[in-house]
Amino acid sequence: MEPDVTPTQEQRRAGLFRPIAMLVVGALLMLVLNSFLLFHEIAQSGKAYERNVVEQSWQQMLDSYQRSFASLTAPSDTPLQLNAGNKGWIEQQLAAPLRAMSGSGQVEVHAASPDAPIGWRVVADAGTRNPSIILVAQAGKAGKLARAEAVIAVDDALVQQFGRQHHLLQARILSPGDRPQLPARLPLTDKQGHVTALLEWQPADPIGDLRARMPFILIGFTAVFGVAVWFFMRQSTHAASDLIAAEAHARHLAFHDMLTGLANRAMMFDRLRQMLAMSRRYYGEIAVHCLDLDRFKEVNDTLGHHAGDELIQQVARRLTDLCRDSDTVARLGGDEFVILQPETNAAGASHLAERVLKLFETPFQLEAGTVEVGVSIGVTLITNPELDAAEVLRQADMALYGSKEGGRNRVTFFEPDMDAALRMRRSLESDLRQALAEGGLKMVYQPQMDARGHIDAMEALVRWTHPERGAIPPSIFVPLCEESGLILDLGEYIFRRVFEETCTWVNTRVAINVSSLQLRSPMFMGTLTRLVAEFHVDPSRYEIEITETALLGDDGTTRDNIIMLKQEGFSIALDDFGTGYSSLSLLKRFSVDKIKIDRSFVHNLEANDEAEGLVDAIVRLGKALKLEIVAEGVETQHQRDRLAACGCNNFQGFLLSRPAPAEDLKGMHLG
Repeated sequence: MEPDVTPTQEQRRAGLFRPIAMLVVGALLMLVLNSFLLFHEIAQSGKAYERNVVEQSWQQMLDSYQRSFASLTAPSDTPLQLNAGNKGWIEQQLAAPLRAMSGSGQVEVHAASPDAPIGWRVVADAGTRNPSIILVAQAGKAGKLARAEAVIAVDDALVQQFGRQHHLLQARILSPGDRPQLPARLPLTDKQGHVTALLEWQPADPIGDLRARMPFILIGFTAVFGVAVWFFMRQSTHAASDLIAAEAHARHLAFHDMLTGLANRAMMFDRLRQMLAMSRRYYGEIAVHCLDLDRFKEVNDTLGHHAGDELIQQVARRLTDLCRDSDTVARLGGDEFVILQPETNAAGASHLAERVLKLFETPFQLEAGTVEVGVSIGVTLITNPELDAAEVLRQADMALYGSKEGGRNRVTFFEPDMDAALRMRRSLESDLRQALAEGGLKMVYQPQMDARGHIDAMEALVRWTHPERGAIPPSIFVPLCEESGLILDLGEYIFRRVFEETCTWVNTRVAINVSSLQLRSPMFMGTLTRLVAEFHVDPSRYEIEITETALLGDDGTTRDNIIMLKQEGFSIALDDFGTGYSSLSLLKRFSVDKIKIDRSFVHNLEANDEAEGLVDAIVRLGKALKLEIVAEGVETQHQRDRLAACGCNNFQGFLLSRPAPAEDLKGMHLG
C-alpha cells in the first residue's frame, strides 16, 4: 500500500518539479529561439555572400567579354573588314565567338567612332525591357585609331547561362520599373551608376531541411538537445562547405583560363610579381617566354573554331607536362601563351625554349584530322628585378615580334636595340601615313623591251624619299603598309597616280603591282573600277602584277577579284615566277597572261649552268601554255644573250633602262 501523500508533500514535489520543468522548458525554448536566430543569421549571411559573389562574377564576366573582344579584333585586317561591312567575316570572326561565349541571342558588331572610349559599359535599351552590354576595343594593330563596337543584348539566354554557371535558381532580368518577385536581386548599373536593370534569382537555402526538422527537437530533453546540436553542426558544416566551394569556384574562374584551366593574365601577373619580389631578395634570374602559334588562323579557318579550341587545349597539356612544377604556364588569350621560368639563367632559358620548339615538331591529332603548327617564341631574361611586370611582358612580346619577323618557328631573346627598332618602326609608320596623305610618294616607270629594242610595256614602281632618312626602299615600306593596315590606301594611291600620269599614253601597256592583301579585300574591285571611270582609262592597256603567294590561299575573295579583273579587261602577270609554289592548275584557273622570270635566276646565269637549265624549263613551260615571258633584273649583255638563247626575247632591267619618272621618258611610251 502506497503511503499517504499529504497536500503539503504534493505541493513541495510540484514546487520542486515546477522550477526544474520551467528551467528545462526555458532552456529548450532558448535553444529553439537561439537556433532559429542563428539559422536566420546564417541564411542572411549566405544570401549576402552569394550576392557579393554574383556581383563580382558579373563584373568579371564583363571584363572577360572585353578581353576576348579585344583579342578577336586584334588581327590587322579587322579595320578593313569592319569598314567594308563584310557581314560574313564579322559574323564568323567577331559576332559568333561573342555569341558562343555569352549565350546571348542578339550580338551585333560594327565599326565604332575612332574616339569611342575603349572598355565595356551597360546601357538601357529604350526599345526593350533589357539592357545591352557595349564593348569597344582597338581594331587591328596598336597605335591605330580604328575602333570596333559590339552590342550584346542582356536577354534571357545570357542570364540563364550566367545563372547555370553560378548555380543561381530561377535567374531572370527585370527592368527597373518591374516589381521584384524573388528575394535576391542585383542592380545592374552603367558607368554613371544609373540602374539599367535588375538581376533577380531564388537564393540558395542550405538550412531549409534543418528548419523542417525543428519540431522533433521538442520530443525529448537530452535526446533533443544532442540530436539538435549534432544535426545543426552537420548542416552548418555542409552550408559552410557549399559557400567555400562557391568561393573557390569563383576564385578559380577569376584566375584561370576557362578553356584550358591554365593561369590567366591576372594570375600570370600575380605570379610574375611574386617571382620579381623573390628575385630582389635572393638575386635569382627569371626567364619570361612569350609564345604565339604559327598558322593557328589557318586551323580555325579550315577546320573550324571547335578544332582551334581543341588544338589550344592540347598545346596547354603539352606545355604543362614539359615545364617544372615551379614554372607557371599561362594563356593570355587566343593562341598566345606565357611561361614564367624562375631560378634560371640564359642557358636554362634557351634550353627550355628549344624544348618547346621541339615539342611542336610532333603533329597534333584532332577530331577533325591531323594538323601541324609551329610556334614563335620571344624570351626576356630578367636580371634586374626592379622592372615592372608589365615592362617585362612588353620585352618578351617585342622578342616574339622579332621571331615572327625573322621567319616564325624560332626563338628570339630580347635585346635593348629592339626597343629602339620598334620606336623607329612606329615613327616610320607615322611618316608613311603622312606621305600618303600629302602625296609624298612618287611613281617611276621601267620599260620592258623585246629583242629588237621596242618597248612592249612599262612597269610602274613606287618610290619614297623620306625628308630625313632619304630613300626608303619598297622592300621596307610596302611590308610596313601590309602589317599596319595601310596597304589598301597605298594601293589606291598607286592606281590613282599611275592612271593620272599614263592616261594619255598610247601603244604601251602599263604593269601595276598588287599585293595579295589587296586581292583579299572585298573593297579592291570597287576602288579600282571607280578610278577607271574617274580617269577614263582603258583597262586593256594595264596589266596587274601579282606574286605566286597571292594564289596559294585560293580564298573566295581573291578568286572573285581576279575573275572581275579579267572581265574588266585587265591582263594578269605573275611576278617573281619560279620562287613560289605555282602549279599548272593555278596558272590555268586564274587565266594568267604573262610570267616574269625572277631576277634571282637571271643573276645566276653568269654563275652556273644549272640556272640556265631552270630558265630554259620556265620558258618552255610558258610557251607551252601560250604565255608571254619577261625576264626581269637583266643587268649585263651576257645575261641578255643567254636569255635569248633559252628563247626569252622580252627583257627588263638596268641594262635597258633604269626606272624614271613619267615626265623623263620623253615619248618612249609612244611605241
